[in-house]
Amino acid sequence: MMTRISLAGMAACALLLGACAAKPPTQTPVLVQTPPRVVVVADPQLTELLAYQGALRLMTPSELVKAQLDLAKADHAPHNTIRRAMLQAALRGPGDLARAQALLEPLATATGKDAQLLAPLAQLLGSQYAELRRQEESIDKLNTQLRDALRRIDQLNEKLEALKNIERSLSVRPAAGAPK
Repeated sequence: MMTRISLAGMAACALLLGACAAKPPTQTPVLVQTPPRVVVVADPQLTELLAYQGALRLMTPSELVKAQLDLAKADHAPHNTIRRAMLQAALRGPGDLARAQALLEPLATATGKDAQLLAPLAQLLGSQYAELRRQEESIDKLNTQLRDALRRIDQLNEKLEALKNIERSLSVRPAAGAPK
């Protein structure tokens, strides 16, 4: 059996295999006599998009802004939309991941010649951005809880200091009936 799969498809398969490996099998696995073969179709456009995502990780914030301005001048071809989404996600400001996901949603369900290669990549990136958003929300909740706990600790420290002041004032006063 021979199957042709794009690089984006391979990445999606790797994610699925990782997810399956993380869960225990629900039934006895069936042994296959001959392992399937995978042929990687190196699409230059996909290769360039993956290289672009890697390059974004190395850019400074000012370089990211310049890249955003340059990309604003580009046409609205699907591969440029994916670039815009990658760049938006790389900026990592408030709402950037949501905007990146919104850019990818139409591509993830698109059909047509370009969509055969770009839809799996858009789906993969969209799911990565969704997971990053969930993680950021969890971090925000934890930070809020931490701030609340620190505020409560400050309040308790203030009360403790007030109690210490009362204790000091009581120990300094002469006892009733004692000579002065």
